[in-house]
Amino acid sequence: MDTLRRCEVVFAAISILHARRFPDQHRGMSQAHGHDVISASMQNGELNVADLAAPRSYAQASRGFLGPYLASERLLGLVTSGGELVAPGQHVDERALELAFEGLLKLAKMDSVPLDLLEGRQDLCLCGQYASERSWLRTVMFPAQRPGDAATINRRSETALMLYRLIEMYEPENVSIELSRKIIADPRTYTDDQLEKMAIVPAWRGVVLRRWYTWAWRDLWRWLVNEQMTGAVPLVQLQGALSEQLPDQKFSSFRDDLPSGIDGNRLIDAEYQMRIGAMDPGPRNLAWLMIGASRVGQLSEHVAPYFESPERERRNYELTPSWLKDFMDQRNDHLVRDVAFELTGILLARSQRVAMSKSSFVNGRWRVPTRLTLRDGYAFRESNEGGGPVSLRWDQLTQVMSGLGMVRRVSGDAGTSTDRWVLTRNGQK
Repeated sequence: MDTLRRCEVVFAAISILHARRFPDQHRGMSQAHGHDVISASMQNGELNVADLAAPRSYAQASRGFLGPYLASERLLGLVTSGGELVAPGQHVDERALELAFEGLLKLAKMDSVPLDLLEGRQDLCLCGQYASERSWLRTVMFPAQRPGDAATINRRSETALMLYRLIEMYEPENVSIELSRKIIADPRTYTDDQLEKMAIVPAWRGVVLRRWYTWAWRDLWRWLVNEQMTGAVPLVQLQGALSEQLPDQKFSSFRDDLPSGIDGNRLIDAEYQMRIGAMDPGPRNLAWLMIGASRVGQLSEHVAPYFESPERERRNYELTPSWLKDFMDQRNDHLVRDVAFELTGILLARSQRVAMSKSSFVNGRWRVPTRLTLRDGYAFRESNEGGGPVSLRWDQLTQVMSGLGMVRRVSGDAGTSTDRWVLTRNGQK
């Protein structure tokens, strides 16, 4: 694996140098793996490949950054692997790769490489602007149907085609945030000739709705742990933190005051309405959850299985949309503050059960991996919670398509400072 690590170091250095000289060609692209370590070491006009490729230098793993990509490369048929062995896959074009990475091994075998030599190898940059293998990789990503793997190819290709069309229609600044709202609430995405033919679109609608729902749980928990914890906090105080920010009214009235997440057969991105956004964080996340749960039983047969699967989730039913809807229906006559108090208690108890299920002996001591410990009627914060949404991986796919020359990131129009994604000529074909 030493050769792989050396190649990754050289590849990253070339990408870093190219991005410094031509930042516009790297708009919207992530930095090369190991960027911070490698960039800081590029001094005196030399890249010390031997030192950077040493164990635990630019990367902690012995196989460098092979891990994050190995599954994708297996799926595409570029490699086969077993244990530590990696071999060419059935769909690899070894001649194309030899030409594409010509000279890389020679550079990687050098213990120290002059930076000006690397600056002349823009064909090896991750941006893909000058990559000779672009057209071949496009056929790998979006192949003609092959026997036995048509379903996987269709899902991948249709997702990419969906993004192409949405990018063409909206030229978004943020792919995941903006386009997820569009496929939920913009009527044009339901009547567009191209999107209507894609079976993947309603599936993604279900995934997006579930993302919003889990996002609210994660942010409610983050708010509870990070913002309501100051030292040792009595459990009753922590359990009442959300209740104190809610109105003194019946739960049924509070539910009725919230916007609907669906109107007949039409989905609505009610979570983003201005009056919901104006709420304080705790109540806002509760509102998101309630809007999400209100869609249970109202989604089409093509959307619903991707929003919730009672069959797959029957062993982990608590906190699912159906569970929350049942929980709310049984408490309509209660005060909203009492419902919030009870719900927070359920969250706290669940956090401890999950932590205990992951506990184990470490170095002879029993370790419970938790950021919040409950003991003797008090709560103690060990560290902050992260929260935030689960990734749709649309941004990553958009970057892949950018490297393949299908889309690109451009500066905003005159008078605006925001960049946006647009299709290239290849993407318009």
